[in-house]
Amino acid sequence: MGSNKCRYIQEDGVSAAVGLATDEWLMEDYATASDTKATLKLYTYRTNCALVGRFQNILAELDLEACDREGVQYSRRLTGGGAIIMGEDQLGICLTTDSKAFEWQNLRELYVLFSQPIINALAKMGIQAEFRSKNDLEVEGRKIAGLGIYVNPKGAIQFHTSLLVDLDILEMLKVLKIPIQKYSDKRKIQSVEQRITTVNREINTKMTLHEVREMVKKEFESFFDFEFLHLPLQREERRQIDLLVENRYSNEEWIFQRSPQADMTGMSVLKTPAGLLRTYIGLKGETIKSVLITGDFLDGLDIFKLIEGRLKWSPLDREKITQVVEQAFAESRPIERLEPDRIIDAIYLAARRARSENRFTYDGSCYYPEV
Repeated sequence: MGSNKCRYIQEDGVSAAVGLATDEWLMEDYATASDTKATLKLYTYRTNCALVGRFQNILAELDLEACDREGVQYSRRLTGGGAIIMGEDQLGICLTTDSKAFEWQNLRELYVLFSQPIINALAKMGIQAEFRSKNDLEVEGRKIAGLGIYVNPKGAIQFHTSLLVDLDILEMLKVLKIPIQKYSDKRKIQSVEQRITTVNREINTKMTLHEVREMVKKEFESFFDFEFLHLPLQREERRQIDLLVENRYSNEEWIFQRSPQADMTGMSVLKTPAGLLRTYIGLKGETIKSVLITGDFLDGLDIFKLIEGRLKWSPLDREKITQVVEQAFAESRPIERLEPDRIIDAIYLAARRARSENRFTYDGSCYYPEV
């Protein structure tokens, strides 16, 4: 694409399903051909919405009874990562484009590239943020924004950011389950608040979301030399978005995928450099009936589905598990920062617990940077 024209969309107070469906629909332009190099959407959700990552077990990440009680909508993103709260005090940033529009070799390069305008905007506010861990922007070790990327089979890219302008932590804790494995080895960590921060906390004053949005918009314009075209969603686009809402983001099959079956009596939780890994297993004697691998990692669904399918009705044998896992890794794109041994350990630990008839519990989200 020779043009630097960029479509710009601004919305506020969208529902969980509509916000995510709109982001997916905006990729369609870049699956074929587009008159613009990218589309930038800066928006807010209604207060509040809980969004889980693509590969997570929603039952382990959200207290759904609390969500219903508090009027919190929930859905599942296309992008990976952990569960987040979005509302009027969190700025949603979605950049969609063609994978050929920018030069990159791997997803980490895309994270660095697309997050730079956000880092620049924060710097203009006096906040020194940096890209760290697997998908976070941090300020002195405290998370201020979470990032996600999805590349669809047609080559269109969706870059997601949840920027914390402000945050009601008590409200967040009512609906998100925070697993101890996320921070048990963090020294001097006494509360959730010490692991995250917000724009308003860092500048020690009150900045409106509108002001933050304008600064972010300006930095995207400057960094990529974009020429913004203010083009709101049209009637036909709204109709297509409504179809996505109905067929995906309000559909229980989409929302509750990656949920363990009732007979999966073994569970393991392991922290890895790629994220928190939750593995569930069901046994019949010394035979594996089923395996489910979930977590807040950013990629890997193809590998996990291969492992899950090939272990079904196979003997509970560490050598067999090792063979299946290593073969799946050899056949698929590698998962950054996740070694096959960690998957093998997770499956075998879950199996040992199933043998002991220890029922798993949902003690367990995202606002924690890895180190």
